[in-house]
Amino acid sequence: MKQLVIMPGGFHPFHAGHLALYQSAEQAFPGADVKVAATNDTSARPFPFKLKEKLAQLAGVPPGKFYQVKSPFRADEITKNYNPADTQLIFVRSEKDAAKPPVAGGIKKDGTPAYLQPISDDMAPMTQHAYMAYLPTVEFGPGMTSATEIRSAWPTLSPKRKSALVMSLYPATQNNPKLAATVVNMLDTAMGAEMVNEAGNQSNDSELNAIKTYAKRHYPNLAADPESAFDKWVQRSLMHSNVDDHAMDQKIHRMAAEIADLKTKIQSLKQQANNSADYLDESR
Repeated sequence: MKQLVIMPGGFHPFHAGHLALYQSAEQAFPGADVKVAATNDTSARPFPFKLKEKLAQLAGVPPGKFYQVKSPFRADEITKNYNPADTQLIFVRSEKDAAKPPVAGGIKKDGTPAYLQPISDDMAPMTQHAYMAYLPTVEFGPGMTSATEIRSAWPTLSPKRKSALVMSLYPATQNNPKLAATVVNMLDTAMGAEMVNEAGNQSNDSELNAIKTYAKRHYPNLAADPESAFDKWVQRSLMHSNVDDHAMDQKIHRMAAEIADLKTKIQSLKQQANNSADYLDESR
């Protein structure tokens, strides 16, 4: 029986953790068709489908695997292409989302099992049931695990740190600073619109406090100094050097080599001078 694996989500924005989940699904269900389902709904978050799709491709999702749907946990736009009597339908989510609806299991009013059930060794075709599988949550960037943390951190980052974070989230931008700058601008636009939409519900201060609390969990020894904890947390993103940093590193290495060469030459000249002095002493 064929297996169709669908990864539903909001993807506000799509990031490296989502890619890791997609790749885990491919490994967990070898031979299955693995698809990603996303909507074009911008009522809650200002991330249109085209932006989600572009970021997914930059993260590493192959072309043709990212689908626009009206309802991610129905995904009729995907399932209609399969024979329902000969296809097992499996949804995959991160373990961190295990308590979020829809939750697999349960019984309908007539006493029969609900349509969505936990994954098992004995699965029926999607005419009878769909199944839910939870796969390991993977950290990405500077110790993040969710798009919420990206949205919380983004307004507090400097342009350089935004670029570094983008390069850690989307490998395709690492050797293309113009593309990285474009992605930063895209996220600036989306995040800025979100902050406007949420004005009155959540202030910039509360966003910053939330991310500082998160940072302190990673650096408990700095719990009394949230500013330092936050700064250290953000610095982790700079492990992914941008082009300017790389160029500077190369320049430093060249200068170090030139200094070492000069030291060798100076040492050689000193030795020659000492030999000449010894020769003069002996000839007197």
